[in-house]
Amino acid sequence: MSDINFRLGSSKEPKGHAVIYFVEDNNIFVSYVVDFPITVDMSKYIPEMFADQIPEQDMDKIIIPPVPEKYEGSIESLENLCQLRGDDLVDGGTINIKESTLAMSKLSKLGQDYSDTCKDFYDNVSLKKIFNNSVDSSKNEFSNLTESELLAEITKIVGNIKFLKDNNESISSEIENINNISSLLPENRKIKEILDYLDLEKKNSEAIISAYISRAYSMFKEDYIKVKELENEILELENN
Repeated sequence: MSDINFRLGSSKEPKGHAVIYFVEDNNIFVSYVVDFPITVDMSKYIPEMFADQIPEQDMDKIIIPPVPEKYEGSIESLENLCQLRGDDLVDGGTINIKESTLAMSKLSKLGQDYSDTCKDFYDNVSLKKIFNNSVDSSKNEFSNLTESELLAEITKIVGNIKFLKDNNESISSEIENINNISSLLPENRKIKEILDYLDLEKKNSEAIISAYISRAYSMFKEDYIKVKELENEILELENN
């Protein structure tokens, strides 16, 4: 997909409808493109006698007119019109309007590029929304638990990770759960530190994880002597 020159709007957040303009001498020629949020099977709406004249392709955008028409106004007035309507404005460059086939081809290419840009943007927005909803749902699963219950949940998840690793299964969802739980705990519990060891590949991983969880319990119980002992133990394990 080629770069699109947005005079108004942005490829990072296209509106889904745009005026595409071209310049020939001092004249401006325009067309309008709309990227459909759905795909339309046009064959459903064409009489059978004409069906074989319609390309076997679903319609996901429309460009009207297919050859740019002359715009009776300045580029400034076109900008104002697009701003008022909330349209993107795309600079198509120069054009030879007398070469209608070439003009149509250039417009069609730009219209396709714009449509692709819209689809990429909305696909990414949808994926992010799905991901964020998933994370929020996971956090909500643990949000009503007390701190001791959260720490018990972490101990249970770590045990499950060991089982999954032994059976060569994915641990990504369990890591995500621990990450979400850690965000619900006070930062000084340092539960996030165990994320580096959950793949159990590093030396002393299991012992370090166990020590961090014990340290969190000790912080919760305000047993600071035990906390200090466990911090020394963690330091020794990490350096060996």
